[in-house]
Amino acid sequence: MKKTITIASIQMYVHQDKNKNIEQLKTHLIYLNKVLPQVKMVILPELSISDIHREPQKQSQKVPGQLTSLFSSLAKKHGVWLIPGSIYEKSGNNTYNTALVFSPKGELVGKYRKRYPWYPYEKTTPGRDPIVFSIEGFGTIGLMICYDLWFPEVARDLVNLGAEAIIVPTMTTTGDRKQEQIISQATAITQQCYLVSCNGVGYGGVGGSLIVDPDGNILQKSGGSPFIQTAIIDFERVRMLREKGVAGVTHPWKDFWDNKQTFKVYKKK
Repeated sequence: MKKTITIASIQMYVHQDKNKNIEQLKTHLIYLNKVLPQVKMVILPELSISDIHREPQKQSQKVPGQLTSLFSSLAKKHGVWLIPGSIYEKSGNNTYNTALVFSPKGELVGKYRKRYPWYPYEKTTPGRDPIVFSIEGFGTIGLMICYDLWFPEVARDLVNLGAEAIIVPTMTTTGDRKQEQIISQATAITQQCYLVSCNGVGYGGVGGSLIVDPDGNILQKSGGSPFIQTAIIDFERVRMLREKGVAGVTHPWKDFWDNKQTFKVYKKK
């Protein structure tokens, strides 16, 4: 049996009003169910289901909570894995930028708190823990959020936990999106995994979403308008390329683990 899953990465127009964004999500899910029923995983941009210009602390919610109940019901109704971007999570006195994963049964199977908020503009508490989730019989997927991508250690952490694809909900509104696209390709190559960078448009980003394969080839790349990207994630191909090498010659994933090193930079206090 093939170890593949078809995904849809939705470069959504993000409104300032959360309720409009929720209605968009519902519309997209209905469309995918009717037109592209082969899609089994749906991905949204970072903070795409939020009130964009409202203070994070004033709109944060506990997890589980009202929004998670909505996402759960939508995932179950449409029978898809759902990664609805990220939301502001309230936990004690802290507010986190948190990505969630729901199974086709509506179960909350993963929660990831952004480890590198974009300071000084993003006023949230950093998360500390990497997260991966497994699709039984297929493979393992890891989560990052936006600025996390700029730190190679975050991706390495996920691959160390078994990630064969990395999903990156993103809300880049600035002129460094081109550099971010290059980092996406480089991360896919050095970690020998798929990478999905899902950015928003409108109030939620400048677009430029892309899906990259483990050889660094761009499978999908969008401009600055709303767009639905689809791609097949082939977990067996990841395993084959990690065995045979990038372009058939280079083994960064294997060689990193075979040649144990100690890096002084990580010993700095």
